[in-house]
Amino acid sequence: MNLLEKLRARHHAALAAHATSSDDYASPTPILQWLIVIVLSVHVMLTGQTSFGLMRTDEFVFALLVGNLALVRGLPLIMSWSEASTTLVLVDSLLVPFVLLETGVTDTSFYVVFFGIIMIAGASGSLKRALALSLIICATYGLLEFGKFMLLGEGSHESLAVVLLRMPFFLALSVYYGALAEFAQEQREEKVKFDKQAQDIRSLFSRYVSPRVVEQLVKDPSKAKIGGERKELTMLFCDLVGYTSFSEKHSAEDVVIQLNEYFTAMTEVIFRWDGTLDKFVGDEIVVFWGAPIDQPNHVELSVKCALHMRHRLSELQKQWRHDKKVPLNNGIGIHTGSAVVGNIGAEGKKMEYTMTGDAVNLASRIQGLTRHFEVPIIITEETAVRLKALLESEERDDKRGRLGHVWLRKLRPVKVMGKDRPVTVYSLESKKRGEESVIEELASAEILEIKDK
Repeated sequence: MNLLEKLRARHHAALAAHATSSDDYASPTPILQWLIVIVLSVHVMLTGQTSFGLMRTDEFVFALLVGNLALVRGLPLIMSWSEASTTLVLVDSLLVPFVLLETGVTDTSFYVVFFGIIMIAGASGSLKRALALSLIICATYGLLEFGKFMLLGEGSHESLAVVLLRMPFFLALSVYYGALAEFAQEQREEKVKFDKQAQDIRSLFSRYVSPRVVEQLVKDPSKAKIGGERKELTMLFCDLVGYTSFSEKHSAEDVVIQLNEYFTAMTEVIFRWDGTLDKFVGDEIVVFWGAPIDQPNHVELSVKCALHMRHRLSELQKQWRHDKKVPLNNGIGIHTGSAVVGNIGAEGKKMEYTMTGDAVNLASRIQGLTRHFEVPIIITEETAVRLKALLESEERDDKRGRLGHVWLRKLRPVKVMGKDRPVTVYSLESKKRGEESVIEELASAEILEIKDK
């Protein structure tokens, strides 16, 4: 892409951003800005002056209108609407007194009212309050000026039309600055509300999900709605092997230290793959993908997380052996299915963001099968179907949408507690980098019945 194409693309992007701006300032600012400029232009024309500085009066009015068009259309292309509005207010605050002085308006009381209305409207934070106060000031000023003109004959150098024009001019100022003040106040209140909402989301979900997912929830709070909903999730249960024997043979202090070390390492991996950490139950870790944010690739994330957890565990085992500690091992079960997820518990007492349902129960049973088949990771057929598509897809530079270097092996069907029909399961193991993935579909048809939970 050459320089001209880049500039053209940037221009189109700016126009699109300008056209689709949803900022509260975008709608009223141009209208109010044009109101000020038009009233100011009419005032200049009614003075009857033939020249304005170095320009003719009609040339000045034309330049004023064209310049206003350039500002209203151009500023939002290089800055936000709130910044553009601030710039326009500064321009008007300098332009209006300058123009009025050039047209011969030297009445001190006029400028006192002019700047007074700006201060009142700007500080009011409400268009209605600004307009009400300005009406009182305008009425008082108008009566005084009209009385001076009609009864005392003062101000004869100005026409009555010019004097009366100040009334709508002041009202236009009131509407302009009052509206901007109101919009600014709404923005401040919206920001306070947003910050409070963001704080609540971070407080609620930071224990469950990675900072990256939390920030997505902050950007779109609708995804963090409180309450249960049924969603398709991929669930992972991870349990330590031989934990009971380990805890009985070691002091409570040693058990807690090593368990915390293990949990810390596993949680880092879970958050690395954007998993939602449901809970720790003794030595068991419960994780799921697909909520609170939508994750269409929840199977991919869960499987990659499981493989990474096993890799991280192997590193811990090396360290534990070096430190003369027990090299703990674990088993991981993964299942994909529909479950109810949300804040569940006793309201006002204890609430947890968790999942529940038949699919969750099955996922917990699958984890226990790793001991029967003596394999590190077992997944159900529901997960395996989606996993096969990842294994068959072409490799991408970002490694997303694909899974390589694994051995997926079908196991004999299993009948677990709570299920009338046997469950089809697969063993999942990692292969060395560079090796082709293998899918084995041949397995014994003999059903293995598991009677324990």
